Amino acid sequence: MIQANFLYQFAVNSNWPAEVKKGNFNIVIVGNENVFKHVQEKYALKPVGAQTIKVMSWTEYKPGTFAQIVFVDKSKKTEIAKILKDVKGKNTLVVTNWEGALQTGSAVNFKTVDNSVRYELNENAWTEKKIVPGNKILQWRVQ
Repeated sequence: MIQANFLYQFAVNSNWPAEVKKGNFNIVIVGNENVFKHVQEKYALKPVGAQTIKVMSWTEYKPGTFAQIVFVDKSKKTEIAKILKDVKGKNTLVVTNWEGALQTGSAVNFKTVDNSVRYELNENAWTEKKIVPGNKILQWRVQ
């Protein structure tokens, strides 16, 4: 549930490029039905700016579909290279949840600190995607 909340916070507390502020705000959850259910139940009816959130749950990543946020569960970490290749040059925030994921190119990685879910940021990945994390996102991260 906390990961779902953070995904929503990344959506609403970041400055997205103008070209991705049209249509739906797409969030893809790869390999974690629980995170999908929480995002769907709590946030699917909430807006991101003028956009409606559309949440998709995939057991396998489907190249060619644009999403502003792609969450890749550790159960699907073998797919990370394929996913990063597919979103290269796109304004897509890749979020993961395993040790060492930032080094692979993920922009955000969830980790457990003192029995709490927190996250670390790869600021170079954000810059490359032309997405600017808001002050809340920067303040809440693990250093």
